[in-house]
Amino acid sequence: MTCRFVCVSCNSRMGRLIEGHAKADPTIQLLASNLARKIPQLAAKLSEGQKYVSVGPGGKSLGKVKEGEFVVHSRKLDDGSLIQPTPIAAQSIQRMLERANYSKNIISDALRRLELAPENTRVTLPDGLAAVKWSIEQIHPALDGPLLNPVVPLKSAYEFLALHLNTTVYEDAPALAAIRSALAGAPLDPAHLIVERLHAPKMNPFHGLVFEGNTPYAKVQVRLFGQLAFRVHFKTLAVGGPRFIYTHDLEANTEHVAQSSSGDEQG
Repeated sequence: MTCRFVCVSCNSRMGRLIEGHAKADPTIQLLASNLARKIPQLAAKLSEGQKYVSVGPGGKSLGKVKEGEFVVHSRKLDDGSLIQPTPIAAQSIQRMLERANYSKNIISDALRRLELAPENTRVTLPDGLAAVKWSIEQIHPALDGPLLNPVVPLKSAYEFLALHLNTTVYEDAPALAAIRSALAGAPLDPAHLIVERLHAPKMNPFHGLVFEGNTPYAKVQVRLFGQLAFRVHFKTLAVGGPRFIYTHDLEANTEHVAQSSSGDEQG
């Protein structure tokens, strides 16, 4: 769906500062990872730049995914040894040997032996140095990112509700003003808005939006990956007319909009 009533500057700010960080939410990371076989392209896109933990013979290490590959974070251990990505480690070894005044031939030989060494094998180098190219058996999301900002589902619910409100969405009603204020950066006013975080029993490769009607005020449910859900309570707003359901099938990359069988004529 494309929203055409949010100004460019607000949409850009939301995307850059708020929506762009959605993939750091631990639940979203976990759901995308567990559904990777069904939605490989989306899962790869969501993993890009995110923190992951590698597990292997060398233990656990923190890193990030860059262009589809795990890159370990450089760090110094308590015993003085370094953990670095292999290309950076080779550069570090070269600099150490150069500072120790080893010849170019000795340095080239050391770097070549490191390059040809099997994984998980200790390589003895000049000047008392040693290196191991540790293998990685698996990686998994670090799951320590911030939870999804509630403004994200609020924005989705507001844009979806506009399909029901039609041109009324432009009116200067207190309920709509409270939404616009929250989207512009103000705190959510609990007198007008509540965003409830929920979890369904099963994950599935789809996103969804549904207008749940007025009981006694308008509610919209936002569903991500079938399992992570948000119920947005518009506490001072009621919407008349039919209800609609929107789903985005992530496997087929198709969108569907249907009218709910339970209409609500309350105004």
